[in-house]
Amino acid sequence: MKRKILKIILSFFITMICCTLIARGAASMTVAKVKTEGVSRGSLVEEFEGEGSICAKDKVYQSLPKGQKLADILKDTGSTVQAGEGILQFDLGFLEERLTKQAQEIEKIRYRMEQQRLSGLAQARTPATAQAGLSLEEAADALTEAQNNYQEAKNQYDRVAARLPSESQEDESLLEEEKQRLRSDMDGAYAALKAAERAYQTAQGVYQIAQQDDANSQANDAIAQNASQMALNEMQVELTALQNEMDKISALKEAGGIVTSQADGVFETVQAAEGSITTGEEQIVLVVGSMEACGLIPDDKIAAVKAGDEIEAVFQGETKPKTLEIERIAQNEEGRYVWYAELPEGSYRVGTSLTYQYSQKWENSYDMLIPLSALREAAGSSYVLIAEMKPSVLGESYTAVKVNVTVLEKDDRSAAVETNLPKEAKLITESNKYVKEGDRVRISE
Repeated sequence: MKRKILKIILSFFITMICCTLIARGAASMTVAKVKTEGVSRGSLVEEFEGEGSICAKDKVYQSLPKGQKLADILKDTGSTVQAGEGILQFDLGFLEERLTKQAQEIEKIRYRMEQQRLSGLAQARTPATAQAGLSLEEAADALTEAQNNYQEAKNQYDRVAARLPSESQEDESLLEEEKQRLRSDMDGAYAALKAAERAYQTAQGVYQIAQQDDANSQANDAIAQNASQMALNEMQVELTALQNEMDKISALKEAGGIVTSQADGVFETVQAAEGSITTGEEQIVLVVGSMEACGLIPDDKIAAVKAGDEIEAVFQGETKPKTLEIERIAQNEEGRYVWYAELPEGSYRVGTSLTYQYSQKWENSYDMLIPLSALREAAGSSYVLIAEMKPSVLGESYTAVKVNVTVLEKDDRSAAVETNLPKEAKLITESNKYVKEGDRVRISE
């Protein structure tokens, strides 16, 4: 009987152990597997990578002539050139065509200038006052004659009217007839005088209008002459520019179409391709001073970089990084911020590319740094989940516990926080499935 009871008890415990193992195995299949990291103290680190190249401190820019066909680039990029040494050559046939067209344009503008000069000359015309003056003189003469005629008629009438009456009836009758005749002549002369006065006044008005017309014509002629002279001046400027361009093309032709270096240096680039027609904006770029390393700074890291910081740079064709000290920070032609650093000893070539790593500790030190991957946010607040051992029906196991934190600063890897986390806290940084507060977790070994 005792043996039977012992067997039953033993079977029970064996069954319980098996069930526990099965339960633990099943739990391991459903419980999230996580990775954890601890809390540390120290400083945040600003880290980022970038690209750059070897560039020249001093450069000379030579502008290319407009409207020429580039036939051949005589120098390789990065090669050393001496002042007066040929760098590129333009197509001579195309250059000859440009020379002919330029001469034709100069001839055209000279014809236009002569035409403009002739059109600006004052036109021959009879003044409007000429005819009006003759009419006024005629009216004045007619008025004088009418005045004389009236005065003479009046004098004759006055003399007859002043005679004493005659005792003879016949003489008195003759005198009265003569007075009436002279009165009629005087009235006619007076009417003619008034007509002459009106004609003279009209002639005066016409003459004054003619004077104004002549004044207006003279003013218009002056304006036209000024406009013509201004047009001539403008054409002269255009002609001078064409002649200067003609001189440059002629000089280029005499040089065999070859453009030479203006200074000793290194040929960096020419902003035109063989076979292309220049627009006048292309340039030859020569390096005439020492070289330096430069690198583009990411837009969100500009405030972090300063002169004196060190970077690790790997140049094209090399594998070992070299430490460079940033000398200055400036904007390039495209408006991007760039750091510049002195090159270490060695042989370098302008245009050689490089990659760099920037790593600089922040000045402040913090008592509590956590991995950035452990930081979580919800409803505008920050928190972390830690794996904390808690009892369960299957024994003790890790459970995700939420702890609120206040973020002070953070970099690309860590965050400085204020919190009541214990120093030995296991911060959950990764998991194979979604984990929330209260979930059981397994720590990955």
